[in-house]
Amino acid sequence: MMTTDSSMDRHIQQTTERLICIKQQLSHPSTFTTAARELLEWCADPRAFQRSFEPGLIGCLTIVSRVAAQNGYDLDLGYRLLAVCAAHRDKFTPKSAVYGVYQV
Repeated sequence: MMTTDSSMDRHIQQTTERLICIKQQLSHPSTFTTAARELLEWCADPRAFQRSFEPGLIGCLTIVSRVAAQNGYDLDLGYRLLAVCAAHRDKFTPKSAVYGVYQV
């Protein structure tokens, strides 16, 4: 059982670190599309919406909502990402579910 717990902790830590990297990549036009596509693919799995990943995911969505409509970014991709996450709003904590990251 201890191995399972540490394995899960390691998975959560690695995923959290990856979300931090994706968030940074979403902030730059040159890396936005690749990062947004990776995040969109990740969000296709319902496990992406676990509470332990919520702060990182909300951080990424906040960046997407801020930059997607700007020149050099991909508005359509940003919109699709936000729409996928909005469809899973019921999996977020109430505070995050009402947070205005879903508006581009």
